[in-house]
Amino acid sequence: MEKLLKINNLKTTIEDKEILKGLDLEIGKGEIHVIMGPNGAGKSTLANILMGHPKYTISEGSIEFNGENINELKADERAKRGIFLSFQYPEEISGVTVENFLRTAKIAVTGEPIRILAFRKELKQMMEILEMKEEYATRYLNQGFSGG
Repeated sequence: MEKLLKINNLKTTIEDKEILKGLDLEIGKGEIHVIMGPNGAGKSTLANILMGHPKYTISEGSIEFNGENINELKADERAKRGIFLSFQYPEEISGVTVENFLRTAKIAVTGEPIRILAFRKELKQMMEILEMKEEYATRYLNQGFSGG
């Protein structure tokens, strides 16, 4: 199976304190994995390292995403490749619809403009495939999320 994410002997520090001490992990395309552990085990550190948070330092090891070493990429470069960190309690953003946010994000990632009606048609098709209610697209961003 083709690898989506491969982490090899990852050691990380924050403020001179080693948190991850040689993590190995492989995730194939289409697989779903759950990272569990007690407080302080390094789950949030791993998420922040994967996203390229500047406070966290990779002291050893490598992270490959879709076969590319991303150790040196900044957060925005990682996001353009498809890595995203979601928050458990997201801020509601009144005035910005989910549709507008997704369209803007797609333009930022692809660098190509997309007409509103063409995007709306594509979004509607994808929401039908995912069996999502059409009205979710017109909600304000993160409005009504449970936070779980």
